[in-house]
Amino acid sequence: VHVFFLCINNQQHNIMERIKKYVLMAFLFACGLYSQAQTSTLPKGFSDGSFVCYVRTGLSLNCVTGSGVDDVKTEWVTNKINGEFKNTLGGLLNVGVDMPLGISPFYYGMSVSLAMRGYKTTEKWKDGANKLEGQEKLTAFCAQLSPVIIGYIAKLTDHIALDPHIGLYFSTDIAGIFSDELSYSDNTKDKKTTDISDKEDYNRYDAGICGGIGLWYNHWFVDISYQRGIASMKKADDYCSTKLLFSVGYAF
Repeated sequence: VHVFFLCINNQQHNIMERIKKYVLMAFLFACGLYSQAQTSTLPKGFSDGSFVCYVRTGLSLNCVTGSGVDDVKTEWVTNKINGEFKNTLGGLLNVGVDMPLGISPFYYGMSVSLAMRGYKTTEKWKDGANKLEGQEKLTAFCAQLSPVIIGYIAKLTDHIALDPHIGLYFSTDIAGIFSDELSYSDNTKDKKTTDISDKEDYNRYDAGICGGIGLWYNHWFVDISYQRGIASMKKADDYCSTKLLFSVGYAF
């Protein structure tokens, strides 16, 4: 029994020592971050006019707009179909450079990205006694170039700045699929997937405008942007891509 309680006491002692070790490590790490935050400032390029290079990643909510979308909604109403266009979730990986115009707060930038675009529709209707549900979804991966970005660094302190910006982009889809699904009342389903390269009426090229606002804290920043395409992804109908982008990045 004495040995048993001695083992328990040793285990408790070891656990307490580990807890103390982890607490000390967390405290030192927090002190390091605090110290870095106090000594670091916004990227020097925003003050001396040199290049500011950055990387960022994030998520996007993708959908479509245009007269073709409005025509589909009108058709749903005419045929008594409960239909809806919905967002799809995408990702973003971006590398860019900002070139301040001298020591002014304005800058010119450009970037390249791997991104996604797409949309989803859901439909519900009755065919006699049968209740049918349909879904169409596009998921496309694209390479994107933004050759012109104009922004303004509004410094609030030495550590914090607002960054409103607007620009142009060009993109091309490098992969993607359309998926169609039809569900019946008896819980059976028909599913079909089609590669975008096999869709004769699909346009993989896009161009448009993008605008948003970022918040800098030292070399870190968060950004919210909206992107609107002007090239229809469907050659026969006006289906223009839209994106709401949420991203976080770091400048070197």
